Amino acid sequence: MIFRHPRPHLLILSLLFYAVICFQSSAQAQSEPPPGMLYIPQGYFQMGTSSGKEDEKPMHFIFTSAYFIDKYEVSNKNYSAFMLATGHPAPKFWQDERFNEPDQPVVGVSWHDAMAYAKWKGRRLPTEAEWEKAARGNDGRLWPWGRKFDKGFNFFFVNIFGDNDNYSYTAPVNYYHSGISPFGLYNTAGNVWEWCQDWYDENYYSVSPEINPEGPQEPQPMKVLRGGSWINSVEGIKVVKRARNFPHIKNDIYGFRTALSSP
Repeated sequence: MIFRHPRPHLLILSLLFYAVICFQSSAQAQSEPPPGMLYIPQGYFQMGTSSGKEDEKPMHFIFTSAYFIDKYEVSNKNYSAFMLATGHPAPKFWQDERFNEPDQPVVGVSWHDAMAYAKWKGRRLPTEAEWEKAARGNDGRLWPWGRKFDKGFNFFFVNIFGDNDNYSYTAPVNYYHSGISPFGLYNTAGNVWEWCQDWYDENYYSVSPEINPEGPQEPQPMKVLRGGSWINSVEGIKVVKRARNFPHIKNDIYGFRTALSSP
């Protein structure tokens, strides 16, 4: 005996509705960020600039797959848990009272140290493209909060050189709410330069693939850092600024945050 639904069109609509709900639930589950991280959806964004330094040119459009990235820079508290669990050596400046409060970003870490922490967390460092997208959003802004601010109001936005921002050295990783990026990241401008996954090449933007660039495939002498630090001016912390150094260097202006590919 063959069963026939009395209203087949309603059955089809019900099945379609059920499929949409399942798809939405699946998508929401995939985009649910781990604790302390934010979800960055797939899509294009404007990377680089047409009027900055040579290594910031040319402006080009990059597509990234969806990923997660830390809302805050890795703090001393975070890093202390890593050292306790693994026996990893303490960073340079660990005993320096200017930099060792629990909520300050960890500094004095090399690229290798940052990678070791990220691996312990089951994560990685962000690519340079992922970092800039998370800091910049999709509208081509030059600072995470948008336009440059008037002199005297920088303490609401960012930790840069001087005392007008309330901190002579590094600030807590969750400070400067007014300076968050379009995706909600704190301190992607100022505070500390952040190690990225990529090798540095001054001319990489000219040959960069359009989809999910990961930097030069052949090892180079230096790794990329992004974001500026507490010793830079407001012009020096634009989200397009690129820095580089040898991966073994440990500096009091270098920190990091981690990333994770979305399922």
